[in-house]
Amino acid sequence: MGHLKDNIKALAEAIERESVLIHRDALIDGYRDVHRFSKFGIDKLIKKAAEYGGKKGAKTLKERYGVYTDRLDEALELLTIIAESSRLIDFFEFDLNTMEIHVEGSILVEAVGKNEKPVCKPMAGFFKGFLSELLERKFEVEEVSCAAQGYERCTFKIRAR
Repeated sequence: MGHLKDNIKALAEAIERESVLIHRDALIDGYRDVHRFSKFGIDKLIKKAAEYGGKKGAKTLKERYGVYTDRLDEALELLTIIAESSRLIDFFEFDLNTMEIHVEGSILVEAVGKNEKPVCKPMAGFFKGFLSELLERKFEVEEVSCAAQGYERCTFKIRAR
């Protein structure tokens, strides 16, 4: 992992290369439309799909880029790079003491706007899939507060299972 920390720019560029470039406005419109059907359980399907995406991303890092770690802090460092390189959020940080991830500028909040419930379940799914696959241990990640609810930022709680 050490050589990657020295070359974060290369990793960020690789992430952009590996990612499918989706027009940001199209993604926002699409999620806004789909979110209207969340009461029918579609949000659970989207979260599951995002979890699969997170797993696939971690697998790619391992198989193609030789990234292996068993440390949560290193996995979260990688997730920071991925999250900010994806341009789907503005800012990502984590706190190992509270086992929390904090996100600002979520594209999902931008899509849905004000909401009484958290709207970033797909992001929680991605984080769960990524951490579980990379660290080869089961994790749960749940959004506990969301900017859509009026909070300053979105907060996700990490639990090792």
